[in-house]
Amino acid sequence: MLGRVLSALSLIAAAACSGGAPPVSGQKPVSQHSENTPENAAACFARLDRLQGMKYRKLDPHVEGQCGYENAVLLLDIGVPVAGLKAVSCPVAESLYRWVHEGVRPAARDHFGADVVRIQSYGTYACRTRNSQPGARLSEHARANAVDIASFTLANGRTVAVKSGWRGAADEQSFLRAAHRAGCARFNIVIGPEGDAFHQDHLHLDMGRGPYCR
Repeated sequence: MLGRVLSALSLIAAAACSGGAPPVSGQKPVSQHSENTPENAAACFARLDRLQGMKYRKLDPHVEGQCGYENAVLLLDIGVPVAGLKAVSCPVAESLYRWVHEGVRPAARDHFGADVVRIQSYGTYACRTRNSQPGARLSEHARANAVDIASFTLANGRTVAVKSGWRGAADEQSFLRAAHRAGCARFNIVIGPEGDAFHQDHLHLDMGRGPYCR
């Protein structure tokens, strides 16, 4: 019994990007399809090709010490400009597209009566540890398997930032929480301002081992 308990606790700890609470019960993340087998990669690229307005460029495999990626893409267009993107894994590209079009844009129309016309990212691929902490495990960013989102600009010119809006105006709080929930339905791990001190100004979305939603 003790062995099973320790094993379960180990999995929970591995899922979180930086400690925090265990996964929220009831979450239904997308299926884990980020294993880099040729079959999974081909299926993922085929799904990307069916997404309306999706334009991307496949990237050559990249190795940088313990970091790197294969079966990654550079997103050229997903229907809404997203600034700050570098390499992303194919599963992240697919989940980001679906999150924006099925979650974020409808939430913006519901809460503000305006569409999202621009999204600011804090980046994707970066060879670093979790939260850039010395001695920590490699971040999913080190595998191009994560994206950080900082703000959303609406068609009326208003910008809703995670840093100021999460505990800001009521409509911004509601919108950002709706975007966060939509992320939890499409990514395996999502961390926002309620997660820890490292995520006060952005939403971290990744396709690592989950589910974890805070």
